[in-house]
Amino acid sequence: MTDGLLAAADRIDRAISLLCRATIILAGVVLTVVMTANVAARYTFAGGGFNFAQELPTLIFPWFIVAGIVLAAQMGIHMSVEWIYGKFADRGRIVVFMIANLISVASFAVLARQALVVADIASIERSPVLQLPNSIGYYSIALSAVLVAVVTATACLRVFVNGWDARPQAETEEMPL
Repeated sequence: MTDGLLAAADRIDRAISLLCRATIILAGVVLTVVMTANVAARYTFAGGGFNFAQELPTLIFPWFIVAGIVLAAQMGIHMSVEWIYGKFADRGRIVVFMIANLISVASFAVLARQALVVADIASIERSPVLQLPNSIGYYSIALSAVLVAVVTATACLRVFVNGWDARPQAETEEMPL
């Protein structure tokens, strides 16, 4: 049974990683193209830049950031406090890891819920040019909070089943997408 759960956790983590990496790349490309085109338009056209180009970064940038947060959480480097684990033996490390991460899962679940509440309120307002709801950024927070909770839960499952060495351990010197 645990092998099936671990396999499912691996599939879920791979899907989340792919989604977040694609989001970062797509958002980064779109932001670069739109902002570059807007700068070129400001110097080329008599009327200045594109009106929509002022709104797009505020709509796209949150998705770019939260995708990175989810990847950092998946690698074990988002809000990580490693020094405390050295104060415990293996079994104690696992217990402290599980408690800390289960608190994190619950916290991110609350954050997701509250982001949805605020998104509902903000959906009434619209952006001036594109007329898109102002709730878009809050939905990015809600989705990322859910994804952080999921990758944290999968990390807990791995540590619970396979022990301390199964926790996410990233080498942070260079991390390409």
